[in-house]
Amino acid sequence: MTSQEKTKYCLDTNFIIELLSGKTKLWAVVKSNAYGHGLLTFSKIANEFGVDGFCVDSVVEGLSLRKAGITKPILTLGPTLPPRLPAARDKDIAVSVPTFEALREVLRMKHPPKFHLKMDTGMHRQGFYLADLPNVVKIMSKVKGQMSKQLEGVFTHFASAKDVNYPTYTDMQLAEFEQAVALLKKAGFRNLIRHTAATGGTLISKKYHLDAVRVGIGLYGLWPARELEMQLGEKISLEPVLSWRTARS
Repeated sequence: MTSQEKTKYCLDTNFIIELLSGKTKLWAVVKSNAYGHGLLTFSKIANEFGVDGFCVDSVVEGLSLRKAGITKPILTLGPTLPPRLPAARDKDIAVSVPTFEALREVLRMKHPPKFHLKMDTGMHRQGFYLADLPNVVKIMSKVKGQMSKQLEGVFTHFASAKDVNYPTYTDMQLAEFEQAVALLKKAGFRNLIRHTAATGGTLISKKYHLDAVRVGIGLYGLWPARELEMQLGEKISLEPVLSWRTARS
C-alpha cells in the first residue's frame, strides 16, 4: 500500500476585491512559504487572480518571487539584515522599518531601498510608538531630499479586529495611526501608502481599508476568528484553497 499527497488550489480573490473601494489595493500575504501552501505556487496563482502586490517575510522570499517573474510590488514584513538591503533595492523590494536601529541602517546607505515605517498602535509586538515619531522625523529630515522619495508607506497591525460588534480597540488603533500619518504629512512626507487591515479588518469595515489591505488567511480560505465566521458566514463563503488526498495502489 502506498500513499500519495495531492494538492488542490481553489483560490478566488473576487470576494475580497468586491469588498474594496476602487482605490484600495489588495496585497496577498505569502510570508513563511505562503503559510505552508508553497510560496511560488500560491503566489503565481494569486498573481493571475488579480492581487496588486505581495507581502513576504524576508528579502529572500521576495527575491524568489522576482526570480519567478513576479513584477508587482513586494513588501517584507519581517526584519531585514543590513547585508540584504542592497538586494532589496536592486530588485525593487520594499522593506519594513520598525525600529530606530533599522531606520539608521537604511539611512547609512547612499542609495537605500524603498521602505515602510511600521507603527505600534496597540499590538505591542514591534513598531514605532506615536511618541517616537518626532525623533523619527528628525532623523529622516537630515537627508529629507533622498529619504522622502524612498519612504513609500506607513502601516500598523490591528490586535483584535475579529468581531463586528466590538470594534472599540480597533477604532482606537486607527485613530492613533491617523495621528501618525498627519504628523508625517506635516513634516513633508506626503502621498504615503497607508495600510492597517489584515483579513479581519478587511472583512469588518471599509473604514479600515485605506490605500491597501494585507490579506493572508482569508485568501487561503480560512476565517481569522470564529466570531467573524458566525457573523459574516451567511454573506461570505470561504473554502480552504488547499486540500489533501490519499490514494491506494
